Amino acid sequence: MQTAINSFLLPMGVDEAEQGPPEWVHLIPAGVFSGSDGRGPYEVTSPAGVIAASILPGRKLPIDINHAIDHLAPEGKPTPAVAWIVALEAREDGIWGNVEWTPEGRWIWISKSYGYLSPVFVHTKDAPHQVIRLLRAAVTNNPNLTLTALHNHSQEAVMLEQLRKALGLPETATEAEVLAAVASAHQAQQERSAHTALIGKIVEAVDLPTGTSGDALVTALQSRGKVTAAEAENAELKTTVTSLQSQLTTLISTHARDKAVSVVEEAVKAGKIVPALKDHMIARHMKDPAEVEKEIALLPSINAGGLGGHREPEAGAALSAEDKQIAAMMGIDEKTFADRSKALHGKDL
Repeated sequence: MQTAINSFLLPMGVDEAEQGPPEWVHLIPAGVFSGSDGRGPYEVTSPAGVIAASILPGRKLPIDINHAIDHLAPEGKPTPAVAWIVALEAREDGIWGNVEWTPEGRWIWISKSYGYLSPVFVHTKDAPHQVIRLLRAAVTNNPNLTLTALHNHSQEAVMLEQLRKALGLPETATEAEVLAAVASAHQAQQERSAHTALIGKIVEAVDLPTGTSGDALVTALQSRGKVTAAEAENAELKTTVTSLQSQLTTLISTHARDKAVSVVEEAVKAGKIVPALKDHMIARHMKDPAEVEKEIALLPSINAGGLGGHREPEAGAALSAEDKQIAAMMGIDEKTFADRSKALHGKDL
């Protein structure tokens, strides 16, 4: 990855300086864009992913003067912020930041001392460069300023480590795997939002209290169906209730299975579950996801050492101590473990 002090400049709207500095400023354009010096092209494919990677819990992003943090901080010189970006928001024209201005920053705005904003962000090495994370921004006046890409490997390493921890990835996860996890998390969030929105619409349609859970909704619909079944004039309502119940049950079941498949496949990749137990663990997760995820979290990774040196015993041999330990951790008896291991590896235990 690379860190770019971008050479494209975003006007701060100095004509409105008398009204005071704005609460929101435009930081990154939407879609594909390039710097005024020809650097790029850059691309924002997942605004939500960029926002999630940029604003970490308890942190805010600085706005300095003329990129002092990037040019002067390495020399030990002061690099005070004139404002702080406390939140980010995706809009049609790109990513905007909610800004808290310092007294100096307010004066800079009112006095019209600086007229442009220049963002600093992390992007992938290959073009079109995917924007991954916004680091900060600067007020500046030099539209002809030629700024080069900075290769700050220590900073990139820290950022990658933070993302790995936030996403629950192992320390060995590559840059590509981190990006894929960010995209996957964003997709999962969209699916959860769509699911929640659908339940909300059904709750509103059948006049139940806002915030009614999926299980409570199914129970209420079943109850209404039973009450109205005996009334001929409500036959149409019964049909509607049955249809909604079926759709909701299917949606909940599909969501539960998709979630279970995702969790178990990740555990298989991480070496915590053997492939032969994949379907078994998916079925268990659909019934009790919290218990299974807790169990997976406690399992050691065969890929990361510990039991990674395990080898299957020779044909006809009894289970080894390591085999027995694995079977115990997986919660299955030794005979079942031996049978499944035999099916997986194509040899007798």
